[in-house]
Amino acid sequence: GRHPKVVALGCKMVGGGSDGSLDICARVCLTDEYDNVIFHTYVKPQTAVTNYRYETTGIRAEYLRDAMPLKQVQRKIQDFLCNGEPVWKIRSRGGTARILVGHGL
Repeated sequence: GRHPKVVALGCKMVGGGSDGSLDICARVCLTDEYDNVIFHTYVKPQTAVTNYRYETTGIRAEYLRDAMPLKQVQRKIQDFLCNGEPVWKIRSRGGTARILVGHGL
């Protein structure tokens, strides 16, 4: 399919660790330059969640039970950011990869 020129990435973090302060990615959303959602998924936590931070994330335990594994999420995001091209082609200057800029990356 057609890849958008601009992609924004947003993540919601839940808490892990004894005090819930360890950030764990639990939800990922990619949108195009027109705010159309092009990818959205919950992410299966790789460690125990001790604070869902529901007040700010809106995430509940049941949303993460059958969620997509992190590695699969990373592959899908890479596909969007690299326009479906292999990373080696991007690095050899022949590709059309995007530059990702933001905070907390």
